[in-house]
Amino acid sequence: MRKLKRGTGIVLTIALLAALLGGCSQNAGSPADGSPAATASAQAPASPSASAQPTSSTRTVQDLAGNDVTIPSELHKVAITSWMGALGAFALLGRIDMVSSMADTSRYAWLRHAYPQLTSLPDYGNFDKVNVEELVKSNPDIIISPNSAAETNKKMQSLNLPVYVDGITVKDSDDVMATWHSELMGIANLIGETEKAQKYLDYTNDILSMVQERVSTIPESERKTALVVRSSILEVFADNIDCGLCVKYAGGINVAATAGDRYFTTSAENVTKWNPDFIFQTIVTAPYDSKMAAYYDDWKADKRYQDITAVKNGDAYIMPMGVTQWNGDVELALGVLQMAKIMYPDLFKDIDVKAEATKFYQTFMNYTLTDEDFKIMAPNFNNAKSNGLS
Repeated sequence: MRKLKRGTGIVLTIALLAALLGGCSQNAGSPADGSPAATASAQAPASPSASAQPTSSTRTVQDLAGNDVTIPSELHKVAITSWMGALGAFALLGRIDMVSSMADTSRYAWLRHAYPQLTSLPDYGNFDKVNVEELVKSNPDIIISPNSAAETNKKMQSLNLPVYVDGITVKDSDDVMATWHSELMGIANLIGETEKAQKYLDYTNDILSMVQERVSTIPESERKTALVVRSSILEVFADNIDCGLCVKYAGGINVAATAGDRYFTTSAENVTKWNPDFIFQTIVTAPYDSKMAAYYDDWKADKRYQDITAVKNGDAYIMPMGVTQWNGDVELALGVLQMAKIMYPDLFKDIDVKAEATKFYQTFMNYTLTDEDFKIMAPNFNNAKSNGLS
């Protein structure tokens, strides 16, 4: 693989990364030309940081919701009650061994393959459906719970449990990346892995900058359009969530960018009207199976979708699912690179995404990918074009 050329485009500013590491929020404006940028606005949450330790055996940290949480000085047992970013952060930082319980992991096919211990982790429920009584019995050092689980969080806080709130959702696409990085740095601070987290942020910045530089000369009228779908072709992603925002970072136009909030259900008429050049399927609620493999054939057989450019040309792709979806948070740089190479092959003909992915997992997770890993991680639709990875 030829070495990636690192661009200088505005993606993740050094000032923002320093602010995240320092545990404080800093404004970063959008580029004047309107190009995609993973920068924070004034509304983005600050990265949590540790405050003075009340005793030698405990310390107080601040979560993403601004709550002070007293936890042991050293963490050993971490309970996670959602599928937001926490599990991915622990995997990325090489500390998945600290996770003592986790919401159902069956959707994480590759992660369970790479870390078989995940298959036997206790599951005490998720979001507002947590069995608090059973969770308490497991005696975790910290409970990482999403902001949206307000009822359960309130209950656990009333019991003086060490609840660390994360999973903040945002309305503005400019806040998406900064929020994930705040979450990552908050967890890195908890477990003493800020140096590794910074290395990851630098890597992500390099990849996104390089991609942005290469696509910057494409006129708006010539940019490829894409639809990012969730559990069906009618459940789609907007731009204020990473799964949909990746299209913009890759130089394309998300046809559903502002048609709804985060992910939403649309109509067949809208999908037809949008007529995307590409369709990217995201693995979210269930692992890849024979049913998902047949989605493209189903669309091609459906008279409502037969004339859509992506369907006619076979340009329908399943986004790889590693630690998370590649168009999610942890592997976002790889997802952007994959989308960019698919949409603009001539601009990225020197880039070997498979080799770049191999380097990523080896560097950050000390895991060597094999062809078997790629088969699990990066499946294809039946009878559509190949993603080039498996």
